[in-house]
Amino acid sequence: MSEESFLSKLYEKLWSRVGGRPWTYIIRDESKKAPLLFFAIFLFMGVGLVKLTQNLKTPVWLPLVALALGIFIGHLWW
Repeated sequence: MSEESFLSKLYEKLWSRVGGRPWTYIIRDESKKAPLLFFAIFLFMGVGLVKLTQNLKTPVWLPLVALALGIFIGHLWW
């Protein structure tokens, strides 16, 4: 077997101190308790990012960062 990487050890130290479980599981469990709250949070974050990219003379990378954030949040929601 190979040794664990430095990042995986760091991640495990972080989540074991914060909640005792990986934070993706914690967020998933909380989102199942209050799904409408999380849906509203994600919706307003998405609307805010769209408004930000429309109202400013945005560089090309900002909508790409917003898309990446949406993919990340979608991963957590799943």
